[in-house]
Amino acid sequence: MAANVLIDLEVLYYLSRNEPPYHRYLHTYVGGIAMGVVAGLLMFGVVQMVRRVLPASSSWGERLAKTPRRRLLWQSLVAGLIGGVSHILLDSLMHEEMNPFWPLAEGNTLVGLISVPALHIALAAIGFFGLIFWLLLRES
Repeated sequence: MAANVLIDLEVLYYLSRNEPPYHRYLHTYVGGIAMGVVAGLLMFGVVQMVRRVLPASSSWGERLAKTPRRRLLWQSLVAGLIGGVSHILLDSLMHEEMNPFWPLAEGNTLVGLISVPALHIALAAIGFFGLIFWLLLRES
């Protein structure tokens, strides 16, 4: 989630200044990977702060205390990278102005592979079934 917010700060900046194109350097795979790493490191820092504040007697505190720092770092980085790269992939299906493969190639060959309404329906369905799956895992 943090990677997505960081990447979209670029769009917010250019929208606020009314300076198209709105999807520029952070909306490339290079930018998505970079913001994914930044987000992962930021979230690792947040987890470390929570780890210090949370009572070890709580279920989350106990789990965090048992998890090695290196593992938490890798989990944070992988989550950030997944968020950053998936953001670019999904946006490149919708926004013609993007250059997702910059600096290797100009243009966006992915736009229009799927309609925007179909993409939104697919994402909503994935989210719904992901929530159900998560709830089922919590019960076991």
